Parts: sequence; structure tokens; C-alpha cells
Amino acid sequence: MTRNKIIFVSMIALAFPLVLAGCCSRLEFKRTKTQLASTKAELEATKSERNRLQARVQELEQAGEGADAPSRLQQQVNQFNLIREALQKREDELAQLRQVALDEAEAAKSLMDTLATQLQAETDKVSELQNQLRQAQQAITELQNRFK
Repeated sequence: MTRNKIIFVSMIALAFPLVLAGCCSRLEFKRTKTQLASTKAELEATKSERNRLQARVQELEQAGEGADAPSRLQQQVNQFNLIREALQKREDELAQLRQVALDEAEAAKSLMDTLATQLQAETDKVSELQNQLRQAQQAITELQNRFK
């Protein structure tokens, strides 16, 4: 090889990894930039939520500072207790109704089993009578054939 070719090949061999490394670092830079943007968006959303919650806390604190706040709270507690008692009563009623429904279902199942047994017995009787009828018809046919 000539000296110029060796220099040219050497330059390409040295430049190729450098070019690749530059491309990779650009891709990594773009990825990092995208991650930074999404992190900033999340930070803004978190700050907004924090500000909203702080405003709500201040609002609640101001409302709680009123003179009738304890009585309002007691009224709310009383209302919640009444609601809870009503719900408990309704739950008890539903439990009783459920038990009645289960008992009725059990009685209906028992009746169905009894009726199924009776139906099977009647079906067996009908089958037996059909067999007897067939035998009687065969006997009649045989007697008619003998008298011919």
C-alpha cells in the first residue's frame, strides 16, 4: 500500500468511532431533554396541586375559626350517627329478608324434590302400563291370527 492510502485508512478508522460516539451522544442528549421536559411538567402539576390543597386548608381553617364551628360539627356528628343507625337498621332488615328468602328457597327445593320423585314414580307406572298394553295387544293379535 502506498503511504497516502495507509494515512487515509487510518483517518477513517479513527474518525468512524468518533462520528458514532457523537451520534449516540446526540441521541442520549435528546432522550435526556425529553425526560427533563416530562419531569418539569410533573413538577408543575405537583406545585399546582400543592397550591390548591394549601388554599383549601386555609379555607377550612378560616371556616373553623367561626363561633358556631363546634356546634356545626356536633350537628354533623349527630346527623352521621342518625344515618349510621338507619343504615344499621336497614342492614338488619335485609339480613332478615335474606334469611326468609333462603328458608323459602330451601322449602321450594324440598317440594321440587318431592314432586320430582312423584313424577318419576308416575312415569314408571305409565311405562309399566304401556308394556302391559303392548303385551295385551300382542296377545290379541296372536289370538286373532289363531282364529283365522
